[in-house]
Amino acid sequence: MDGVREDADALYQEGDYEAAAAKYDMVIDYEPNNHYALYNRGRALEEIGEFEDAYDDFSTLLKMKKNIRLSRMARARCSYKLGNYKGAIMDLRAILRKDPKNLEALQLRGNSYLKLNEAPLASNDLDKVVAADPTNVHALISLGAAYARMGWGPTAVRYFDKALRIQPDLAVGYFNRGVVFFTYENYGEAMENFEKALSLDENYGEAETRIGMVMMNDRKHSLTQACNQFKKGEKLGDEVATAYLKEYCR
Repeated sequence: MDGVREDADALYQEGDYEAAAAKYDMVIDYEPNNHYALYNRGRALEEIGEFEDAYDDFSTLLKMKKNIRLSRMARARCSYKLGNYKGAIMDLRAILRKDPKNLEALQLRGNSYLKLNEAPLASNDLDKVVAADPTNVHALISLGAAYARMGWGPTAVRYFDKALRIQPDLAVGYFNRGVVFFTYENYGEAMENFEKALSLDENYGEAETRIGMVMMNDRKHSLTQACNQFKKGEKLGDEVATAYLKEYCR
C-alpha cells in the first residue's frame, strides 16, 4: 500500500488531481484512518471542484482531530465555494481566535461577509488584509465592493483604481467602477467602464446587462438598444438580463 500512496503523492505533485484522488481512494479503502491520505484526497478533490466530497474529507479529519488548522481552513474554502458562507465564517472564526493575523482566513471571512451583505464586517477584515499586503489585488477589489455597498462611492473607486494600477487587465475592476458611477447617475463614466470590462472579457454577461441598464437611463439611447443589450446578457447566462427582458422588452 505504500507504493500506491507514493504513486498518489507523485500524481498530486504533478497536478493530476483526479488520478491522485482515485489512488488515495485505494489507500483509504485499506486504511480508513490514514489522515495523510484523507487530507491529500480532500485537497485533490478541492482542486477539481468536487467541493462536497472534499468538505466531507476535511470534516472527517476534524472529527479525528488531525491536521486541524489546515483541515479547518480547507473546509472553510469548500463551504465558501458551496455557498455556505455562514459555515465558512464559523470555521474561520475558530482559526482567527488562535491566529488573528492569518491573512488567508481574514480575506475569506471578509469575502464571506460580503456575500451575506454584511459590508461593515467585510471591510473590517479586508482592511487588515490590505494593510498587511497592499498589492493583494483581489482583496483590494473586495474591499472596494464593501465600501460601495456602504455608500462610500469615492472610497470604493479609489480601491478599484489601486487594483487596476497593479493589474490593468482586470475586467472586474472596471466593472465595479462602472457600478459605482451608475449608482451616482454618471452614465458616461459607467458606460466607459462597462465597455472596458467587456473588451477585456467578451463573455462578461453582467457587463452586457449593465450597458443595457445605462441605455435605459440615458436619454442618448433607446429602449430598443437597451433590449438588444439585455439579449446579449441573457445569451451569456446573466439572470438579471432575463428579468429585464421580461419586464421591459415584451
